[in-house]
Amino acid sequence: MSENFSKLGFAKTYIYPALALFLIPIGCLVFYTYIQSTYDQQFLEAAKADIRNDQQLTPEEKGGLIAFYETFPPSRLIVSNQPGAAEWRELQDTQYLIEQYSLAWAVRISWLCIWAGIAAFVLTGIGVALSLQSQAMQYRSLWVGWHSLRLFCTLEVIAQGLLVFSLSFWIPAFFFSVYIIKVLLLFAIIALGAIGVVIAAIFKRPNDDFVVQGEILTREMAPQLWYDLEQLSSKMQTAPPDHVIAGIDDNFFVTQLPVKVQDKHEQVQTLTGRNLFVSLSLLKKLPGQEADAVLLHELAHFSGNDTLYSQRIAPLLARYDHFLQGLYEGGVSRPVFYFAVMFRALYEISLGSLSRQREFRADRLAAEATSSHDMAHALLRITAYSQYRAELEKEFFEAEEVHEQVNLSERIDGGFLAYTNSFVDKHNVGELATAHPFDSHPPLKQRLEAIGFRATPDAMRSVLYDESIGNWFQKIDDAELLEREQWTAYEEQFRQFHENILAFRYIPSNQQEQELVEKFFPPLTLTAAKNRPVSFDFEKVTYEDWDAPIYYREIESMTFENQWGARLDLVVKRNGKSKTIKLPLSKTQSEQQEVMGTLENYYGRAVSAIAYQKSLKEPEPMSPDEDRFSLET
Repeated sequence: MSENFSKLGFAKTYIYPALALFLIPIGCLVFYTYIQSTYDQQFLEAAKADIRNDQQLTPEEKGGLIAFYETFPPSRLIVSNQPGAAEWRELQDTQYLIEQYSLAWAVRISWLCIWAGIAAFVLTGIGVALSLQSQAMQYRSLWVGWHSLRLFCTLEVIAQGLLVFSLSFWIPAFFFSVYIIKVLLLFAIIALGAIGVVIAAIFKRPNDDFVVQGEILTREMAPQLWYDLEQLSSKMQTAPPDHVIAGIDDNFFVTQLPVKVQDKHEQVQTLTGRNLFVSLSLLKKLPGQEADAVLLHELAHFSGNDTLYSQRIAPLLARYDHFLQGLYEGGVSRPVFYFAVMFRALYEISLGSLSRQREFRADRLAAEATSSHDMAHALLRITAYSQYRAELEKEFFEAEEVHEQVNLSERIDGGFLAYTNSFVDKHNVGELATAHPFDSHPPLKQRLEAIGFRATPDAMRSVLYDESIGNWFQKIDDAELLEREQWTAYEEQFRQFHENILAFRYIPSNQQEQELVEKFFPPLTLTAAKNRPVSFDFEKVTYEDWDAPIYYREIESMTFENQWGARLDLVVKRNGKSKTIKLPLSKTQSEQQEVMGTLENYYGRAVSAIAYQKSLKEPEPMSPDEDRFSLET
């Protein structure tokens, strides 16, 4: 989440929706208070008439009784301990008492939800404010916040579920003097379903595996690299990493989270402890002192316990995000979801703030151990490389034809030096940030200014125009082979992914395009009702009882019906008119699911292709030229 939002934008996006937390309680409070007031008035009018007509009571006794009922109407007597309240309750009809008790408790639950919501807003604000103080306080506030909020949200969902269920009784009962069993059962199922989903989300462990493509560098594979890392670690006053992973990503990072390392043979090994990831492609382009600065920056995260607190915080965030999904899927729990999202958004501000402080600290320590020029030059080189790689990948991805091969690494190596001129001239360099899997990095301009570095565009070109191979790359045995193997695997994965994407873009206009689409969406014949065939291909579905096949572009909606036999009702628009065409389904559930799943997938592909081709024909909006950013002050 970006921190560059206006106060109004944040309020409209998070605060205002969070107020939906009070929607059901306040609505129920107003409704049930109105019912109580109506019933109290009806009771008082009947009681006054009976008292006045009672010839056995003296005027003083009549006045006293009327004053008592005016002070203590049924809505108060039902829960009061005042003298006479218990006797009054004993005289009432059982059903009347049950209704009064349900109203009283509905009002109490509504008030409880409202006051608990207000308290949650206040405590959330305090927790987020405290989390800005330090990493330790950030972890403690999130730990307390997670455990408190999941309890609050769960109880709030239960309470609001009860209120929604009570409405299903009282709305027809009060306005129409009836209650409908089917409606009560329906709302009971809805409320219980929401409660069940939310409770399950608390205890279900989310899949938060962190998988990295790369090769584990043992001391035998890179003895000089390990020796120099130990020297740098000593300079940074921290222990060296437990493991080093070499990959081809466009970043360096450290973590103490468990890392699943997948090698070129797709074998996975889990590493725990302090892990350092190095980019072979970047090590090849970083001169010695620049590489020292980058590695010292990463080691500084170890010395500052940044990775320790990330290790503690990450699982809490993963569980909280999983809990948010449960709140969203619960239906009735959606108002509570918006409140919980607001807390997550506020906490993201804290995470971003401290993350930037960590980056500034690591930059400063690395610059002090080398020089501000070395740190700044490394940041410029890494940013330019990341930008160039991203632009080439976008170019490959947006291509409308199948790639016989993706020569991404070759294009990067052959064109990087020429690219540096356009990078400095055309890009808003100061607003760019380096990639990172865990932390949000500040813009380059802020990082360079924080270490006291100033540079003109010409100086930046001079820094970037260096084609010497970095000496850290040469400290790894068979580094060229390791890098080439990883690029080969990555480029093939990229090619296959792009090929798959093309299948969602094409409305085939020739045999080659049709063959590609059919590679992923081949003609299929499945079983419908009474073992009769239903056939699918990339553009239509065919059934023998229909006059003509149904093309996916004709379908407006699909509905599953199981009354009088399972079937799909397809609303089709032809010649400007809509009509419903039925597809009877097999009685076997697995065959039903297979037909519906296939239709959904093939229809989804066709819709995506139609939308994509339409977007190509629409003119793109004009955008003003961006001003070139200069680091010169």
